[in-house]
Order: sequence, then structure tokens, then C-alpha cells
Amino acid sequence: MGVTIAARGGRIALLAAVGAALVAATAPGHASAATARAKGVDVSHWNGEIDWIRVAGDGYRFVFGKATEGVTLVDPTYSINRAGTEGLGMRFGAYHFARPSGTTDAEATASAIQQADHFVDVAEPHPGELPPVLDLEVKGGLGPARLELWARAWLDEVYARTGVRGVIYASPNFWKTALGDSPDFAAAGHLLWVAHWTKNPAPLVPAANWGGLGWTFWQWTNCSTVPGFAHCSDGDRMNGPDPATVAIGPYPKGVPAASGPPSVVGAPQAGRVLAAVPGTWSGGKPVRFTYQWQRCDAAGGSCQPVSGAIAEKYTPSAADVGHSLVVVVTATSAQGSASASSAPTAAVAAAGAKPGARPAALTPPQVTGLAQVGQVLTAQVGTWSGSPSSFTYQWRRCDAAGGACVAIAGATGSTYVPTPDDIGSTLSAVVTATGSGGSTAATTAPTAAVVAAPVPAAVQGSETAQPGVAGNVQTVDGRASVTWQPGAVPDGLTVVLAPFTGTLSIAGTEVALGVEGLGASGFPWPVDIAYAAPPPAGTVLGYSTDGTIYAAVPALPGPSLPAGKIIGSYTAGGLLHVLTRRPVRLALFQKGQWGDPSRSSVRGPSLVRHSPVRVLRRADGSVLVLSSLSSASQVRLAASVLAGGGARIAILGKGSRLGPWLKPGTAAKTARTELDKAGGIPVRLRLNGRSLRHGARYRVQVAAVDPWGRTDAIVLSFRAP
Repeated sequence: MGVTIAARGGRIALLAAVGAALVAATAPGHASAATARAKGVDVSHWNGEIDWIRVAGDGYRFVFGKATEGVTLVDPTYSINRAGTEGLGMRFGAYHFARPSGTTDAEATASAIQQADHFVDVAEPHPGELPPVLDLEVKGGLGPARLELWARAWLDEVYARTGVRGVIYASPNFWKTALGDSPDFAAAGHLLWVAHWTKNPAPLVPAANWGGLGWTFWQWTNCSTVPGFAHCSDGDRMNGPDPATVAIGPYPKGVPAASGPPSVVGAPQAGRVLAAVPGTWSGGKPVRFTYQWQRCDAAGGSCQPVSGAIAEKYTPSAADVGHSLVVVVTATSAQGSASASSAPTAAVAAAGAKPGARPAALTPPQVTGLAQVGQVLTAQVGTWSGSPSSFTYQWRRCDAAGGACVAIAGATGSTYVPTPDDIGSTLSAVVTATGSGGSTAATTAPTAAVVAAPVPAAVQGSETAQPGVAGNVQTVDGRASVTWQPGAVPDGLTVVLAPFTGTLSIAGTEVALGVEGLGASGFPWPVDIAYAAPPPAGTVLGYSTDGTIYAAVPALPGPSLPAGKIIGSYTAGGLLHVLTRRPVRLALFQKGQWGDPSRSSVRGPSLVRHSPVRVLRRADGSVLVLSSLSSASQVRLAASVLAGGGARIAILGKGSRLGPWLKPGTAAKTARTELDKAGGIPVRLRLNGRSLRHGARYRVQVAAVDPWGRTDAIVLSFRAP
């Protein structure tokens, strides 16, 4: 692919010499599926100018273009070829020609990460394109173990930045001799683009038919006549008819979140390179990583940034001897940034001291214990080589399949107690081992999905919360019960659920939840209050936190209370449930009647004037005082017309309204009405004109009181006509 013509000739001879000696399985159905294989090409600057319209017209479905080589080279035709294939029905993908290097694991890791970053920055893989490709053709003097480490570091970096697993390009012979026929990459989900130039109907496939998955792409020749090319070119096939099936999906959006911590590769010794591995990240993709190395005390505390140490690799100096080091990695997506820190290294040794080996997990760590709220889970570290001197832990919450893991804030001990937030999720732990040779992280398999703790039989009246045990308290008359999961009520506090008698509520529906000693922040997780009988038709559920003022309980779509919400209700099996983070009083009210909490406001009555006062003298001698108000709540209103000395002027019932119309045939010093819901209040007060003195100033005083005793008042002034 990215080699010179002379190098290509050597590869042809090498393939021919070893082809007969290789024994590898081929994917099922190769011969019969030949007609279903999409055809493609791979290109670089060696191919010169290409007429992509002619290529597409001849039925080619995909193209791999060389983007980069090593740490600095950019193929000058990459952007031209990428743009040339747009809109022609061909899937485009980018490849990187690997130049492995490094005499230590840290140097090899740093080399791979540098080259991966160079590739991603130049290639900028887009959704809809083919996955990134690592072109492995040269060893760079690395043995199989270190070359495998190099390749894994390159692929892991691309995955960390894009969330896309890269494709591996290699010949069967190179994979067998240079990488020991490793099966690990197939097991990790990396597809194979096999380079085997043959006229046979199927290629040789290394690593036991690539772990039984077979090949995905096949470079079957280095000299295929393709319309639009000035010379023959590499010819490729896909093991299927449509390259779209392996194309990059849409990138997720959001701020990055560390799901596996960064780590440091290498023995901490003055003069020896250390490499930072950025860890794994969920959230938005793609991301860019930046680094800051920190110098800490020998125990990993009191860390301070090392000036200028902002690359993925760092070479400790004499100033670092006796200190441990930490690398802080910041991941940035289009939506924001987040940072995570590695575990501290062992103390940096002086130059010339014999370093130890980097720890490696011989048997993986595992989680023991019951995945149930309130039960203790323990991260067993497994067994390690490299004589680690310390271990750190980070527990993660994952989806039901064990994916999309996110670090749990503060969960950094060897044990973890599942909370109600974990119900339905799986859990895993990242264990980082640190020794004199560096740090290595290993992740446990996910637990089973966390289940709720079993709810015990109800206790009447009250119950004290116990560690690791759910609770269930029922009122003495059985009208309602409250249940909670371990941790939702602080251990040692007593929960009381009792009936009470209300004034405006429906008798027999009042329930009071109390917990003496509970802090102002309320319950750490919601508790569930359930009524024993279905609610009557035409009722509204209200709650009060002070025992006086009630508000309507918001409805929830299901048995989950969103973060930031204090209370909500849902229905299950026809019964009403209330999730609350606070001790409350609950009761049902008649809908639309006085006291309906859905018609109250947290602000109280809150009277507001919306139009100026107008005064009209009618032909019959009466005077009309007109205006309009509004109330934020259901209220009872009282209006009085006052003369300057405080004397009250009678309000005529006929033709007067204060919201509702007054009763005709009456006259009163105070007009009284009831507004059954929040809204506008038309004011039309009819007065006997003979009781008013021409030109004198009068006041209309309107007072409002809501069902809970909260009041407001407003004064309207006018001059008698």
C-alpha cells in the first residue's frame, strides 16, 4: 500500500515463497459468494491523478486512501482523492502506514500514540466513511510482543478518540512471523483487511481464520487494470456486497466522561521515557486529548504541574527522583471538556538504578458479592506480575449489557454498596496496579444487573431504618404504606406514617410522612408512598411540606423521579404511588372545588391590576366603577368602597361583578365572591350616585384570601363624577 515499487516487488516474492507453507482457514461461502463481493481500490500518491468518475462508472464501491505515514508524513493526494470520490456512490476510508519504533514498552506506546494522533488529526474520519485502517508492513526492529503492544496502542488511541474500532491491514505471512499469529486483535473486534495476492477464489487468513470471523476486505492483487488510472493499481474486494454495512455510524454528542482512568507506561526512572495512555471515554466523539504531567510526593499527594510537560510522553529528570508522577488527561469534544488523572507512579528512581517490570494482570480482577441495593460488592484484584506495591479502584456504572460505562463519583475504594441509582445497571471496577515498573489498569467483567432489595412485610405505624435492608411502614388504618430501598433513609432514623384529619381534603385520604432528625436536604433517594385503594374519580392529589399550604403533586410517566424534582406521582395496578425526597403530608381534594391544590399558586393570591380605573355616571343616576384584575390562585374576594373619612359606600348587587356577578336586589357595604380558579377578575361595581359627592376621591379596596389563608390586597382610587 504505502511502500515503494521496489518494496512491493520484494513483498510479492515473499508472499509467493511462503504461500504454500501457510495453513489458514477461509471464511465460509467464499467461492459461492464471489459475485456478491463489492470491488474497490486502495490509493496513494504513487497512483498519480485519478479520474474517479470513470472508476465509479466501472462499478467500484469503495476506496481506501493513504492519509499518513509515521509521525509527520501526510500523503499529498489524500484530500484530493477523498474529495474526488464524493457523491459517486463509493465509500471512502483512510489508512495509516505504520512506522513502529521503540526500544522499551513506554517508547513503543508513545510512538504508537503519536502516530495515531497524527493520523486522526489528518484523516478526520467522518460518519458514513469506512473505519480507519492500520497498515502493518514493517516491524521497525520490534519483536512480536512489542510490535503487538505497538499495534494495540495505536488502535486503542484511535478508538479512544473516535469510538471506532480500526481495521488491520496485513499479509498472512507478516502476521504470522512479525506478530506471532496473535488472535487477540480479532477477539477485540478489529476487522481484517488481508493482503494476499493470488488468483485463487479466496485468500489465506491468519490467526485461525481471524478468530473464526474471516476476512472483511481482501487486497487480491497489486496490479489491477482500473478505468481512470494511468497505471495498474492495487485491487480489493469486500466479503459482502455493500461497504455501508461496516461504515462509521453517527458520532455521539455530549461532554466526554472518563469511563476508564488514564495510566502510565514505563519504569519511573530519571532519563527513561514514560508514556501516558489516555484511558477510555464515553460521551461525545471525536475527542482530542491534552496532557499535563504532575510531580507528587512519594505517596502520590501534593501534586503540582511540571512546567512544559504537556505531551503524551515524559522523560523524568533528576528533579523528579524520589517523587511519584501523575498525568492529567483532558478530553475535549465539540460540546465541552473533562479531565481524569492516572494513578500515581512509584517513586522515580535515579538514573542507572535497575528498574522493575511494569505490572501485568495474570488473572483478571473480579467483583464478588450480590448485585443488590444495600449489599457490599468487593473488587478482588486478581494476580499480577511486576510486584505491584499498591492498587487503586474506580467503580463504574454501565448499561444492562455492560457497555457505556461511566465512572461513579467518589466510588474509589475496594468495596462499593449499590444504591437505588444503580437499579437496572451493571457495575464494573477498574483496578490499577502500580509498582516500580509503572502502572497498569485492568477492568473486571460487569456484574449482573443490580436489583432492588426485597421489600419486607409492612410494619404498622413506624420503623427504624437498618443498614442494607429495605423498609415498609403502613398506617394503622391501612390506608397507605411507605417503602424505601437501603440508603434512601439514613440508618438509625425512624420513619412514621400516620393518618390525620384535614379541613378541605377528602376524609380518609390524609397521610403524613415524618422522619425526625432528617436533614434539610431530605432523603438521599426517593421513598415510595402507596395508597391502598384507587383514588375516587374527580379528585386531585395534593402535598404539603409545612402542614398548611398544599400544591398539586406532578404526574410522572413511571416509577422514577427525575433529578432535581422533589415529588411526583405515578399509577401502578390502579393504585396511586407518590415518590418524594421530603417528608410530606398527602391528601386528595375534590377537583374544581374550594381547596383544589391544582388551582393554587406557590405565590399565593398575588392580585395584579391590568387596566386603569374608569368611572361612568349612568342615566339612572348610578355610578359604575370599572377595572380588571387577576389572581394567581383560587381565591375568595371582598371589595369595599371607602370615602375619605373611612365611611363605606353601599355596592348595589344588580349590575355589579367582582369576578362573578353579584346577586341582584341586594346592596352591601362589602361585596363578596369566590373565584374557583386562577385568572382574570373583571371589576364592575355599581354605586348609588346620590351617596357620592361630586369631585370627591374614593378608594376601592379589594382583598383576596386563598384556601390556605394566604392573603393579598389592592387599592383602586377614583374621583366621583
